[in-house]
Amino acid sequence: MRGLFVLSAAIGACALIVWFGPATAERLVPLLGGFQQSMAAVETLYTVVIFGALLLVALAGGTLCKLNPFRMGEHRAAMLILGALAGAAGILAATLYARLAGSLDPGVATPGFVVTILWGSLVILFAAAVEEIYFRGWLQPVLARDYGLPVALLLSSLAFAALHVMGGARSPTTLANLFLGGLVFGLLAARGGGLAGAIAAHFTWNWTEQIALGLDPNPGMGSFGALADLELTGPAIWGGSDEGLNASIAMTVALFALLVPLLIWARDSLVPISAGSRPAPAE
Repeated sequence: MRGLFVLSAAIGACALIVWFGPATAERLVPLLGGFQQSMAAVETLYTVVIFGALLLVALAGGTLCKLNPFRMGEHRAAMLILGALAGAAGILAATLYARLAGSLDPGVATPGFVVTILWGSLVILFAAAVEEIYFRGWLQPVLARDYGLPVALLLSSLAFAALHVMGGARSPTTLANLFLGGLVFGLLAARGGGLAGAIAAHFTWNWTEQIALGLDPNPGMGSFGALADLELTGPAIWGGSDEGLNASIAMTVALFALLVPLLIWARDSLVPISAGSRPAPAE
């Protein structure tokens, strides 16, 4: 029952934050002073308000559940490298599939300034890390402790997808891909006994999509600029919609390509993985 209560509380907290967070951030925009006209500054403010609130909830939840939601796990360097490679490979594979389907075209936007891109990279890292702390550092271990790792992976991935539904995701393909992405990050966290691999994969996935390739938002370029500006055109099933690759079958194929080896890697050591996914008590 504790796991079910924590799951309900986690989803409820997400709903409140997504509902009230943007309005709260909007009221704080005047505090930016001369930076109010900077889209990068405004997006940073929104990110800090919304994801900062999620971070506080995860910290409070971890304390109440007597676990450390920030645990990075063992073999951190190896998991960071593995996660980074998995995240980059996944988004690049999805992009390649979209290109083969004829849905990828060069854009016309001017690449962003180096300082803005670096700042945007830090903002993307913060958001990705907070999501992992919330879902794989706090929620997944609590559910694994009560129901076992397989159920915890499924439920935490569903909650991860639910957060993005609250944030505006609507396409059934997008929701399926978010669920699959949650499984990928959850397996990396469970296998590594902590968040190092999951954070690295989540960050490199988002960074490559947004900063390296300029695929998100689609069409156009984000507030922080990008190293390149690629546009997804054609049928939505190959990325040609405002939800981009998230709503594409290209993303689905790439995620399955990551999931299969991860599941094989975890299959023969399911019990040790379950034990390893239980973080040490919060210090």
